[in-house]
Amino acid sequence: GGIGKTTLAKAVFNQIYRAFEGSCFLDVRSECSKGGSAYLNQLQKQLLCKTLKTTRFEVDNVDEGISLIKLRLGLKRLLIVVDDVDHESQLDALVGECNWFGSGSIIIITTRNVDLLNGLGNGCEKYNVVVLSSVESLELFSWHAFKDSYPLEDSLELPNMIVSYARGLPLAA
Repeated sequence: GGIGKTTLAKAVFNQIYRAFEGSCFLDVRSECSKGGSAYLNQLQKQLLCKTLKTTRFEVDNVDEGISLIKLRLGLKRLLIVVDDVDHESQLDALVGECNWFGSGSIIIITTRNVDLLNGLGNGCEKYNVVVLSSVESLELFSWHAFKDSYPLEDSLELPNMIVSYARGLPLAA
């Protein structure tokens, strides 16, 4: 956590969503944390409403949601982000297989458990987000703290301590 998976996914989403017929950013952790077993139904409703640009969609159960997603979204070119997946059932209920969506669709999945992505098939690419180097960390920190790519020479001690403490995790600093 804290390496920037969600931030990166949001940045990509915000840059390219206009090029698609529909788009949706699903925050799985947020819905899951509300408790109960109905969170998958809620996520399916969000996916259908946002991509079809409607305010109301009824989904009585997960299986019905899967059928509706396949039927209503199967020919549309979509951008979907499924953020912070931690269980295979979440992928099964929301993005199942590549043929659920139209040609040219892009599905971005963020997870701390890369093993969840192993069953997705050959057409999928994986990108491992890596920890920033100390130089990259200092530059990122400097842009946010000083609005410059590098702190002044006489004030290097504190920024270096902060960057060292954060250990390459951009959201820690």
